[in-house]
Amino acid sequence: MANEGLYAKIVYKSNGLYNEGLRRAQVRDLSGALVCLRESLSLNKKNTNARNLLGLVYFEMGDIVRALTQWIISRNTDGSKENPALYYIEKVQSNQAQLEVINQTLKKYNQALQYSYQNSFDLAIIQLKKVLSINERLLPAYQLLALVYMQTEEFEKARRTIVKGLRIDKSNTRLLTYLAEVDEILREIDLQSQDGKKKNAPKRPGVDVLSYESGMDTIIQPVHEKERAGFSSIVNILIGMVVGVAVCYFLILQAKIDKKTAEFDAKYIEVSDQLSEEQALHNQDLATLDEVIAERDKLKNDYAKAAGTNGNIRPEDYLIKAAYEYIGGSEGAESVMSLLDNITEEDRDKKSEDFKLLYDKLLGNTSPDVINTYIESAKTAMKSNDYEEAIAQYEKAYALNNSDSDILMSLAHAYRQSGNTDKANEIYRKISTDFPDSQNAQDALEYITEE
Repeated sequence: MANEGLYAKIVYKSNGLYNEGLRRAQVRDLSGALVCLRESLSLNKKNTNARNLLGLVYFEMGDIVRALTQWIISRNTDGSKENPALYYIEKVQSNQAQLEVINQTLKKYNQALQYSYQNSFDLAIIQLKKVLSINERLLPAYQLLALVYMQTEEFEKARRTIVKGLRIDKSNTRLLTYLAEVDEILREIDLQSQDGKKKNAPKRPGVDVLSYESGMDTIIQPVHEKERAGFSSIVNILIGMVVGVAVCYFLILQAKIDKKTAEFDAKYIEVSDQLSEEQALHNQDLATLDEVIAERDKLKNDYAKAAGTNGNIRPEDYLIKAAYEYIGGSEGAESVMSLLDNITEEDRDKKSEDFKLLYDKLLGNTSPDVINTYIESAKTAMKSNDYEEAIAQYEKAYALNNSDSDILMSLAHAYRQSGNTDKANEIYRKISTDFPDSQNAQDALEYITEE
């Protein structure tokens, strides 16, 4: 009997938390509703009403994946036809196009998050605006967009974004924290702008004026104090002394300047003569160095001819070294690719079928690893704002796999971040032309900057 009483209390407490969650959800306190409904389910996992409402709250916040998860659990717990979860699942899953849109939305949000990590804030803003145009209730997108605007010091836009998010969930603690911080910054900016305004200049102290009306005009006449003769004389004497000292000082200073100038001229002539002498010796050393280099090159050629190689490494040698590195070398895939790069297409055309087969085999097995290495190096460079290095790595990756539109898209973004919008636009157009049916082609058209 004691256990039955305890179970009844738990069920009662769970139902009470469900009712509280329902009240909060009705006034759009979605965060508070989430807390109540989770606690309700922690007490009674079979509380179908609480689980269905939790799914609806997630759905209202734009998190459709979590909403479906809760409704599927509810269906498995209570499979009766009266369970509303069956209707919710059917409505969502019956629209495959909508599910695909949701999937694209999540991908774009994740891409925007990646752009934020790379400090590519303009690209992140573009992606997040697209996300919210598709799913205007996705709270994480509002939170991230507000943060990006704060990072770029666009505080008014950040505040508008936060307010839109709070219309969905008025007690979202993260958005409320952002709002408090943005309001504080805007308040400081407003105070600074007010302090910077020009104030009306006050009257000079000690100057009195007389004013009287003449017809429609007001005549203002300053009243001057009577000048005291003794004080004026003392001031004039002091001014004369200051002027005399200044004249003496400048005459003496000019003489000192002339003397120092003559000394500097003599020193300049001496240093110039020494420099000319040093330049002549340097030119002589360069001529001697050129002779030594020519002699060295001659000896190297003589050695190569004596060894029977004529100074050139054969394509077979590069292929053998590449095969050795692939089988058990210590340098890795990049070393193999570097060796294969020395074998030109003309060399391959002249060789046997076995040579070509081995070359293709090594290239095919090595390329994926090398491409991944180039891409990871490019991503690292982007995070540190080293756009020149990122561009070089993406170009090497695309040279090995020119059928991957993702690599080309990343290369275009790198050019855009480096400030070379002309080159970025050129690549965006290439993506839309060469890969017309891909999602990247659609995105590339939106990234093109009008000249």
